[in-house]
Amino acid sequence: MRGRLWLNLGLALLVVALAAVAWFQPGKTPPPPQVKLTTLDPQAVKRIDFHPPRGAAFALVRDGKDWFIDSPRLRAQPFRVETLLELPGAASAAQFTLADNKDNGFGVDPPQARLRFDDTEIAFGLTNPVGLRRYVRVGDAVHLIEDRFFHHAASTWVAWVDRRVLPEGVTLTALELPGLRLRREGTAWQIDPQRPQASADAIATLIEEWQRAYAMDVEETTAVPADARALRLEWQGGTLDLALAQDGDEWLLYRRDAPVRYRFSANQGKRLLEIEQPAPDTAQPPGATEPAASDEPDGEAAESSAAPPASPPTAAP
Repeated sequence: MRGRLWLNLGLALLVVALAAVAWFQPGKTPPPPQVKLTTLDPQAVKRIDFHPPRGAAFALVRDGKDWFIDSPRLRAQPFRVETLLELPGAASAAQFTLADNKDNGFGVDPPQARLRFDDTEIAFGLTNPVGLRRYVRVGDAVHLIEDRFFHHAASTWVAWVDRRVLPEGVTLTALELPGLRLRREGTAWQIDPQRPQASADAIATLIEEWQRAYAMDVEETTAVPADARALRLEWQGGTLDLALAQDGDEWLLYRRDAPVRYRFSANQGKRLLEIEQPAPDTAQPPGATEPAASDEPDGEAAESSAAPPASPPTAAP
């Protein structure tokens, strides 16, 4: 019995030793540390300048925890900015010198697009067909990195506009739609003109739709249609004036303070422009009552309803 115990203990120690050898791999040279594109701290970057292949140069600037397009000053898409801030710390799969750039084979002189993170410029070259990585130049060095940043660097300013109509966390205090005005007074909403059938839940749903409104797309435009209808959103410390127009089944919201418009689907427009009505079977006109139940058997009621109407009285000669 004791011999079996010692045998099991020995086997257990052997398994531990083999696992340690597999883990630490003694005698094997450890891999070199991963080379990164730059040593920039993305959280310290305050400005990103864009020089796309088409369109004018522009910049994104940090304001507290938010990012804005510098001109026109509009909120930038948070998730897209976070993705782009991964570029300075991207892993470099291979490194070259400018002397290796024979006949501009890397495509970095001149570059396809340029980004500047504060004072550090990253220039984009061509893609390498092996591994589908892209050449980028930082200073006098050329690197090969994953090709997942170029489309951001090559985009125009309007592609960076936040698709949310309102800033995150805003609580509306007033809403003016075509033919309808709502204003919060205390904890209740006042409607003009009155809508007796509009429930508090339906009004709250409409307000919530606006507070989280997210467009299908944002487009650059310099003209508001003459027949566009006015909208106005108000919140504590801010207002937003818009103009509403229809494009087929879709709805367009034009900003009065910037050359952009938001595009919404027909379903989105319905939710943003209408107060949800109660179902027909639950709504009755004021003062309406249920019809009195008939005491007649079903057969008699059916026969009575099927009887022809009485003939009108004959006019006296």
